[in-house]
Order: sequence, then structure tokens, then C-alpha cells
Amino acid sequence: MESKKPKVTLLKKEGNYVEFLVEGISPSVANSIRRAILSEVPTLAIDEVVFLENSTVLFDEILAHRLALIPLYVDRETYEVLKECYWEGKRDECTMLFTLEVEAFNGPLTVYSRDLKYEGPLSQALPKEVKIEVRPVSDKIPIVKLSKGHRLVLEAYARMGVGKDHAKWQPVSLSAYKYKPVIKVLDPTCNGKYEACASVCPRGVFDVKEGKLRVVNPLACTLCKACEEACPDSIRVRWDEESIIFRVESVGVLPLDEIISTAIQCLERKLDELMAKVGSIFKE
Repeated sequence: MESKKPKVTLLKKEGNYVEFLVEGISPSVANSIRRAILSEVPTLAIDEVVFLENSTVLFDEILAHRLALIPLYVDRETYEVLKECYWEGKRDECTMLFTLEVEAFNGPLTVYSRDLKYEGPLSQALPKEVKIEVRPVSDKIPIVKLSKGHRLVLEAYARMGVGKDHAKWQPVSLSAYKYKPVIKVLDPTCNGKYEACASVCPRGVFDVKEGKLRVVNPLACTLCKACEEACPDSIRVRWDEESIIFRVESVGVLPLDEIISTAIQCLERKLDELMAKVGSIFKE
């Protein structure tokens, strides 16, 4: 039997959120992509902090942890260089330096992510012609509150890493999938209980027109089967195991298409390495 070529349909895209349907894909491949999005896509995050002065109420370790979890946006051109740098095992050669120096002179003062100043790369690994844009995704993330006279001075070193090593390198807040629902209305009249059959669904999959139950939003179904339990003789809820609906939400460090394509690249690289090693075994 000839395998189907995957077909991709965009269902929804709003800001950093995307929902798309992939037909002709197995659950195992879908789950590999989901996991790769979460744990294999290299991103930039603060990895080391040197405190020069800290008279705030928080210990150095707590502040360092907060700084590490601030998502850092990287432009596409710079990201491509940093990604290759990481994949070649040269992550330390592509370190980015941030500094922060804040003092509360007149009263209480909140330190925000906007107070982090990008100073540039620490090596010449990045080509000079690359226009680097590296910054916190949001400038309104609170870090610590200073009382009058408190002072905070530090250097923060950002490096590339992946989510399987630490959550600070995860490029997404959501990476999930579900099977495409297949809903059949066996009896549109539902023995006169069509209103009850429609209202029991928490996702608004059904509506009623002219005394008959209709499926109006099948892809919103979560496969909870509440409708089937309420109306067992009228509704059947099944799913298509070769059609997967993906939901991905970025934290803003990279564009969604870059995250998904890089995740697939990561899987391809692993398979290429495996093929090379298997091939070398039989050549010996």
C-alpha cells in the first residue's frame, strides 16, 4: 500500500498561537514532533549571572533564577548563526552579554526586564555583517523591588540550550495534539431531546435547527463523549488516528514557523546520525 503524503491545513493563528491539522500522519510521528518542539529546539536564555553588587532583599540565587526565566527574543538571521553554533558544540563561543545597574535613590523602585542592557556577543563567532537584535520578549517583567538606597549591579551571560536540559530554554508554553474528531448524528431528532443533546456539549459542537440536531463545529470537540453518554442512541463520537490537530503557543522568543521547522530539522538530524551509525556497523 502506498503511503499518503501529509496534508497540512491552517485552522487558526492569533499572535503567538497556532492551530493546524495534519492529515496522513501517524500518532508516533506526531508525538515526536510535539516532544521536539518542547525539548529539542535550541533557544537563547541567561545561563550565568555574576553579581557585582546586591543589597536587595533577595539572594543572588533567586535573582539569577528569575533572570534565567526571562524569554529572550532573537532575530532570524542571528538565530540561524546561534543555532549552527550550538549544533556544532560551540555554545560557549556564542555567548551574549547583558548588564544591569539600578539604584533606588528617592524611594522604592521596581526593577524590570527593560533594565537589562544588551552589550553584545563575547566572541567573533557572529559575522560582523549580521545585525543582531537580542532583547527580552517583554520589557514589563518584574525582577525585584528595591527599597531606598538599595543597589543591584550584575552581568548576565546568555547561551543557547534546549528544553530537555532546562525549562528556561523551552520556546513554547504549549505543544499539544489531539486526533481529528469524527462525529455522527444517527438520529437528528434525538427522540425529542435534541436541546439536551446539544447543551450537554461544553464546546459548542452542536446546534439545533428546525427541531434537528446538527454538527456545526466538529474540530472543537475534545472527545470527552459527554454528548454520546447523554444521547447514546443518537450520537457517535470517534476519531481519525491519521489526522492530528496540533496546538502550539510560543513564548515569543522565535516565530512559530521557525520553531516548528527547527523541531522537524532536529528529528531529521537525529535520524541522519542513526542511519550513519547503522551503516557503519555493516561496513565493519
